[in-house]
Amino acid sequence: MEQRVEESITWVATAGERAFTDGTWPLPSAPSVQQGIAEWKNRGAAWLRPGVLFGAVIIREELVHAALALDDPVKCAPPLAESLEGGPVFYSRDRFPDQGSYTALVPPSVAMTWQVEGSMSHPYRALLLVPAPDVIEPQKAGPWWVVPLDGPGLLCPPDRLAALVSLGVAATREPTGEEGDGDA
Repeated sequence: MEQRVEESITWVATAGERAFTDGTWPLPSAPSVQQGIAEWKNRGAAWLRPGVLFGAVIIREELVHAALALDDPVKCAPPLAESLEGGPVFYSRDRFPDQGSYTALVPPSVAMTWQVEGSMSHPYRALLLVPAPDVIEPQKAGPWWVVPLDGPGLLCPPDRLAALVSLGVAATREPTGEEGDGDA
């Protein structure tokens, strides 16, 4: 007869670790943590400086929509979360003059060397308007999370993000078939 011994594991976390497990882990990248908290509470978005805790890659909405064959950020949320393994992504309506953008949070070292056509790395330590963790619905103005923040360190896998962007670039270059089929 086989006996099983159940082991009990106790996890210990510091108050600081617990404080940043609820999606607020990027706050130390704000010019002032207190200012970041106030901006998230009052405005729904705060200015953060990517570079130490995370990097940021910005992609035009047309490329994400083409890659996923969808035309709306809300519709893109489930397949985007799946393709980027739950890595955080937010949407901004006014990033570009003629269209919105998706911003994927990536490891900081990735952002510093990112060179994937159709996307750009947000400059190291330059201010970036990041939505509060609870802003997960479309906003009339300001950014919102399409794939919300999870625990610290859960960032978009760079290889999956590069594949998504490359797929979008390829899809936007394909002929649409609207100019005729060549049977003239």
